[in-house]
Amino acid sequence: MKFALTAAAALAVLTLGAAPTFEEFAGRIRPDHPRMFLTRETLPAFRERANTLCRPLLDDMKKRTDALPAEPGLEFKADVAEMKGGKLVFKKLLNDQNAAIYAVKTSGGTEALECAILYLATGDRAYFEKSKRYLKLLVEFVEWSDRCRILPEWFNNTRLSGLVAYDWLYNELTPEERRGFLGPMLKHVEHMQNPGYMRNGGGPETGNYGEPGLQLYAGLAAYGDGIDDARAEKLLRNGYRLNTAMMNLRDEISGGSGLLTSICSGYSFGQYPWASYNFLHVLESAAGIDGTEHWTQMRDYGNWFSWAAIPSRAAKDGFLDFGWGDAFHGTNAMPCYLMYTHLAQAIHFYGGSEPERAKQARAVMEMIPPHIRKILALRTYPYLPFILTGFDPEVKNAEPPEQVLAGDIAAYFPTFGLMIVRSGATENDTYASIKAGARHTQHQHYDENSFIIYRQGFQALDTGERGSAAHHRVYYPQTVAHNSILIRMENEPLPPYWYPANAPAIPGKVFNDGGQSRMAANRPLGFEKSPYHAVTGGDATGCYAPEKCSEAVRQFVYVAPDYFVIYDRVTSVKPDQKKSFLLHTQNEPEELSPGLWRSEAGEGALFIRPLLPEQAAAEVIGGPGKEFWTNGRNWEIPNHEKAFAKPNWSGRCRLELSPPGQARKARFLTVLQAADRSVSQMAGTQLLRDAEQDGVKFTTAEGRECEVRFNRDGLIGGHVTIRENGKTLVDRPLLKPVPVVKPAAEKKAPPAKPSPADFARIDASVSGGRVLLGDKGNAAYWEQPRWFAQGKGGLVQFAGAGETKEGHCRLKAEGGGTLILQLRGPDIRKDGKRMIYYVEFSELSVNGAPLLSAPVRVWHDAPKTLRLPVEPGAELEIRAEFRTVPGGDRP
Repeated sequence: MKFALTAAAALAVLTLGAAPTFEEFAGRIRPDHPRMFLTRETLPAFRERANTLCRPLLDDMKKRTDALPAEPGLEFKADVAEMKGGKLVFKKLLNDQNAAIYAVKTSGGTEALECAILYLATGDRAYFEKSKRYLKLLVEFVEWSDRCRILPEWFNNTRLSGLVAYDWLYNELTPEERRGFLGPMLKHVEHMQNPGYMRNGGGPETGNYGEPGLQLYAGLAAYGDGIDDARAEKLLRNGYRLNTAMMNLRDEISGGSGLLTSICSGYSFGQYPWASYNFLHVLESAAGIDGTEHWTQMRDYGNWFSWAAIPSRAAKDGFLDFGWGDAFHGTNAMPCYLMYTHLAQAIHFYGGSEPERAKQARAVMEMIPPHIRKILALRTYPYLPFILTGFDPEVKNAEPPEQVLAGDIAAYFPTFGLMIVRSGATENDTYASIKAGARHTQHQHYDENSFIIYRQGFQALDTGERGSAAHHRVYYPQTVAHNSILIRMENEPLPPYWYPANAPAIPGKVFNDGGQSRMAANRPLGFEKSPYHAVTGGDATGCYAPEKCSEAVRQFVYVAPDYFVIYDRVTSVKPDQKKSFLLHTQNEPEELSPGLWRSEAGEGALFIRPLLPEQAAAEVIGGPGKEFWTNGRNWEIPNHEKAFAKPNWSGRCRLELSPPGQARKARFLTVLQAADRSVSQMAGTQLLRDAEQDGVKFTTAEGRECEVRFNRDGLIGGHVTIRENGKTLVDRPLLKPVPVVKPAAEKKAPPAKPSPADFARIDASVSGGRVLLGDKGNAAYWEQPRWFAQGKGGLVQFAGAGETKEGHCRLKAEGGGTLILQLRGPDIRKDGKRMIYYVEFSELSVNGAPLLSAPVRVWHDAPKTLRLPVEPGAELEIRAEFRTVPGGDRP
């Protein structure tokens, strides 16, 4: 199941032309409508497709649309939310953030587009009139959400649908109807780029389905039509730059492999492809630009899926997921219900110019279970089935999928340092993956040099569960939840990680339980393979705090079909900093004899033989009440008892192997063998040691004699030899020898953070870039959490209980634009409820210029927002006088 990147294809990646500039793009935008996804030239083919190939979808859409109210209004879901004092109040949580769309029965956007599709396909004027009424409802919805100061929706697709419906109906709308819809929509889209409250601000490095991604389509809907040309051009310019930056970054990440932005499959195989495909569609429809001449990420998309998916007839959609990053581990089912649709789009765009790629994509599509082997009539993008004129589902490959998708035992995705290996392509084969050198952090964990092994069940698994519980931050993303290395240091601060916006505060003090504290700091050691083995590794020294780590190197060797040799070179700063090798299993591992362990999961098993350190101390942690043990307690997942009452892959046990005594240097040599559950004995192993190398010798069940050796010190490297029946199959260095990364100079551990009970807080962001800390001054602390402006903004907090205090610090605007300062009170909670404290700011100045004409009082959830223009690179001296006071009546 491999897409071979031919020399010609690799060259094509390097020689693609640069994308058109905005001026070139804008100069080619057609003056008429429709121009988004559809044109007057493609309308006949659209109508023909809708009434033939897509007729069942059209009929379903007609039934649904005919049942809609003729006079729609904004209707609340009474069990979900209500209005109190002019504010939207949710009665229950429907997701890990609140959004206005959860509170109403519909926003109108999707219904407006479905009515427009029916009108253009059938000519029935009633659908035209109905579409207009739902466009009015969409305007009412966005204006209401703006008044409530709450994000309208996490995804932008219902508003995108409304903009597309407007574009498709444009020619028959009156000037008043055009202004009545587009004027408010343009203002709303501009407002949501920096509203002063929570929004989905994802950009080029994410799925691009939030507020920034809507700018291109709002601008295209209005460009040059005389309704609000200045605002339309501004949005169009920003949106085009955003999308070209996204496409360039995605091509860089893919590098001809098809990996799309993230190895977290829920995103990569779910929402992320839409932004690429939608941009390619509107480039062609609006400006006649063929984006496939500039970007190839989606051409190779099937290759990434073919390696990331584990075949399983028991899984709902036919495949299982390794579970990297922010994945849901309950079933580890691969979310591939959209894959047929995504690959159909790849063929639509690239099938004509790349017939071999189309052939490969069809082979992957044939592996998808029949119940999802179709283009879905998605309500999020209802136009899609009707515009894919470049895809014919009746065209099939002459050869079976197994013949088209040539076999191989390993693939490497360098931008994430990700190696995937497999013994075959059936559900009974062995599959494994290791991440050793991710350069991108989107939806990633502190899990460098971690690995996952599957053999008829997850034998070494990624543990924890995504959700709104404290588990989500304290356990799930941290190294202790992964199959990596721990170096424990007392009172090490827990590294930051995004936390759901509506989640309760985490009570008590938490710490980093031996894990990594930096992402994108692992140096990949490379990748080598033969028909019999594959090897990779990473120098993760820079991922750990320099106060505790001088060396953290892992080399990972796969010997086909079922064997894994793992060598870790670990050196701590101090001898008493305990070093541990982690292996997470679904069920409790059993020690068969001294130095030999076995665990079972599903219909498979895993043998574990730790050869080094000799006489290693072994501890099994887990079982009921200790499944997610760290920080001295079990961090349960939501509905914990119910979740563990049924089969799941969230993890239950971990084996920790550690040196028997205290020493700065430790070497771990571990051999793993995946097997069917019926196998009771592991292959014999022999430890090899000389003056310079550690290694192992063993014979596989297939009779291959293997020796794998590793340099104990000095250059990272080693050697592998595999022989069979007296013939040498492999005899080569493991990887190119390289030195260990020199750790950063030792630093003193930061002082413990003060209690938040007396904090006055200022949130700072800038519209054109990032806010950086120049000088902390007398601030209690400064943070740049991922959840705040995607890590581009920062929170500064000053201590000052009761009496008036003075606070000062210096910030730097990395980009120019508008500086936004939000003055807030402290976030203090008791029993899950926020305590009422206010902060009275008597003075506030930036670079000596006063911003307050009179004292102001603010609460945590009732802030005051101040804005002022700044130049790129500007130094910002912040000075404030304030006092914090319990109580007070909020406005």
